[in-house]
Amino acid sequence: MARQITDEKNFYSITWAVNNFSYCWQKKNEAIASPIFSLYVPEETRWKLLLFPHGVTVSDGSSLAFYLYRDQDCDGPENIEVEYNLEFIAANGSILTKGETKHKFSKESRWGYPCFQKRKTVFITKRMKFLPQDILTTRCSMKLNRILDQKSIENRNLFARTIINVERKSLLWTIKGFSSFATDQKNGLVIKSASKEILLKIDLFLTGGQSSEEKINLDICPGDRCMNFFTMKTLILVNDEMEEDINAGEFECWCEFGKCSTFTLNVSRNKLMEDEVLYLPNDVLSLRLELATSTGFAFEGVEKVDFGTISHGTSNELLDNWSKCNAEGKKTKNSCALINDLTSLFKDQSLCDVKLQAKANVFPAHTSILGARSPVFKAMFSTNMKEKLNGCVDVSDLDDETVRRFLLYLYTDKIEELEWEAVSQLYKAADKYAIISLKDQCSMLLKDDLNLENACKTLLLSDLHQDEDLKIIAQDFILKNAKEIFKSEEWIVLSDSYSKLALETTLRNWKQES
Repeated sequence: MARQITDEKNFYSITWAVNNFSYCWQKKNEAIASPIFSLYVPEETRWKLLLFPHGVTVSDGSSLAFYLYRDQDCDGPENIEVEYNLEFIAANGSILTKGETKHKFSKESRWGYPCFQKRKTVFITKRMKFLPQDILTTRCSMKLNRILDQKSIENRNLFARTIINVERKSLLWTIKGFSSFATDQKNGLVIKSASKEILLKIDLFLTGGQSSEEKINLDICPGDRCMNFFTMKTLILVNDEMEEDINAGEFECWCEFGKCSTFTLNVSRNKLMEDEVLYLPNDVLSLRLELATSTGFAFEGVEKVDFGTISHGTSNELLDNWSKCNAEGKKTKNSCALINDLTSLFKDQSLCDVKLQAKANVFPAHTSILGARSPVFKAMFSTNMKEKLNGCVDVSDLDDETVRRFLLYLYTDKIEELEWEAVSQLYKAADKYAIISLKDQCSMLLKDDLNLENACKTLLLSDLHQDEDLKIIAQDFILKNAKEIFKSEEWIVLSDSYSKLALETTLRNWKQES
């Protein structure tokens, strides 16, 4: 019997918040996407929201663009007609910007507004309304036709969140003898992250002179491959408690590893030399740098699902409480509902469809989780390899505790407090299965735990797993403590078995001195 369509609708709503929205690194025609959500009409269809912080058109980068997108990887009819609203909303649930439209969506198509709201309005003139605590909250309400001979589906409110990871630093940079600073001279500064990795390298230099103003320039080079975007405010400190520090310029930059950008301060050396007592006490230029860097997403996921009638009268208390949830992003990964659910899935071992055979025990797991976290597992389960056919993966090269900790991270993003040996084993597993985030975290732990006893083992580990950052830090540590380490049994063994690596390390000392 033919299916009949009525005017009765299924109502869906997704409220999506983006924390630290000011630090989006997407350029023009690049989108930040919401977590994917599924709707059933009656087959599963997959959707997401797309925000373009700098717009989509070449002619207009002054507006935010906002779209609804239907994913390619979904079921359902080839074309689905949807009535929907796109909104920016305040913390109390009131609508700040609204667009209402109807569109027939094919798979892998988007429809919305290329100029949804002016950037100036969001970031400057009405920032407190649009970005309280730097959180942009959006909402999409959708209406889809319901098929009569299918079971009725409850209306749903979904609450999703994306948190941009931001690391902030404030530091003082002093340049001595500034009045005699030459135009062919540079003064360098290296800024490191909390994990001791290089974030930025900055060189201060002058241009101009003689008959023109001498401009003060900063040449900034990102040193972290994970850094996407940074903002930096520069202040010149003055030698007078009654005077305010001078804002010498605010800069923002999209980062490309190895590519430097040059910024010019809005205060020249000529201006500073006019009142040396105020600006250059003891012939020292004091710059305060306020730096904020974004290095990716700290969290992406659906935090809450409510069933029931959807309306614009959604409880302000509910929205307000939800918008405040994890606003500072300090406990996001451990407190969100998604991670809690995955933790329960890991502990309960329900619905498992694959086993990992370690040295002594078997660990049940889920191919969907393993495949989502590791491209190696994904390839394994996407083809007719023996692991897929047998439902068992041989990981007998890993001890049982390493497998347990490995799975704990895959499901929950958690790493327990571990000794060096346990971290090194987890590091090896992360590299083997190409889980970059876990390898990076283990590498950071290995750097923090570097000492005289494990320095040689850390050097060898970094070399075997092609971790250049860890290798350089281990080599530098060994060279700084050469008197103790070069006499140790560990160094003698390393020199005998890995003479090339030992030679490379000692030559590094010669290169640094030259």
